[in-house]
This record gives sequence, C-alpha cells and structure tokens, in this order.
Amino acid sequence: MITLLRCALTSDEGGCPPTCEEHEEAARVLAVDAAAVWNALQCCFPDTSEARRGQAFVMGQMRTVGPQGQCVGFEQRVTVALPSCACPEGESP
Repeated sequence: MITLLRCALTSDEGGCPPTCEEHEEAARVLAVDAAAVWNALQCCFPDTSEARRGQAFVMGQMRTVGPQGQCVGFEQRVTVALPSCACPEGESP
C-alpha cells in the first residue's frame, strides 16, 4: 500500500474556517497527487516482469484518508507478484 499525506486545512488564528478557494486548491492538489502515484505505478511496474502471463501487479482501491490528526491524503493499494525462487540445496524454507 502506498500512503501519501499532507497537512489538512485548519482555521486561521482568528478562528475563521478555510475559504472555498482554499478547499478547492486542496482538493486539486490531492487529485494531482493521486494521479501522479497512479501514473508512476502504471509506468514502472510493467517493466518489472518478463512473464508471458499477464501483469506482475494489480492496482487496487484508492481510498481518501482524513482529515484526521491535521492530515489528509490517500492510500493506494497495489498487489505485486514477486518472483518465486528456489531454496539453496539442503535448506528448507
């Protein structure tokens, strides 16, 4: 799982909540972050396997996290098939 967190918007010193524009910018940044992680996984993982049968990874659910503890972000699940290897002779797994 890949997790990316940023500082969440909070009230200013006077107790005023963030403006609509600030919320819009924070949402845009979160969407750009999620797209960057998704693109990086799509770009890099296909080159990690020379297997003839399908992909060596599966993209799972992306879930928004927060705001909690003054953090907001997302979790991207990805399952990666690792190559199997044989134990050296005389050793058990």
